[in-house]
Amino acid sequence: MVLAVADVAAAAAREDELKRVINRNTGFAHTTRGMNMYTLIALRSCVTDADLPVLRRLLFDRDYVTQLSAAGVLVDMGAGGRAALDDPARRPLSAYPLDARERKRIRGCRAAAH
Repeated sequence: MVLAVADVAAAAAREDELKRVINRNTGFAHTTRGMNMYTLIALRSCVTDADLPVLRRLLFDRDYVTQLSAAGVLVDMGAGGRAALDDPARRPLSAYPLDARERKRIRGCRAAAH
């Protein structure tokens, strides 16, 4: 029981540490906060395969910059990182629940000429 509490506390501390790395290396453009390559390089230099569960939790953080940074680093970590991105609950974008009116409002590319 004590070890489980210690593990949770250590994981929370590691998560906070990685969030600080992300926040220290975040850029601003047009008054909008966002990640850039400095963010990804800094975060990648701090993590190992032992951090995969922590990075996976960061994918669900309420901060989009944190989510994107974690995803970018997981992709760079090879098969283990990419496997952490696979979520059985994830549905493809084409299956996203939109009604016809909402789909019509989306502005994508024009139809390709064949």
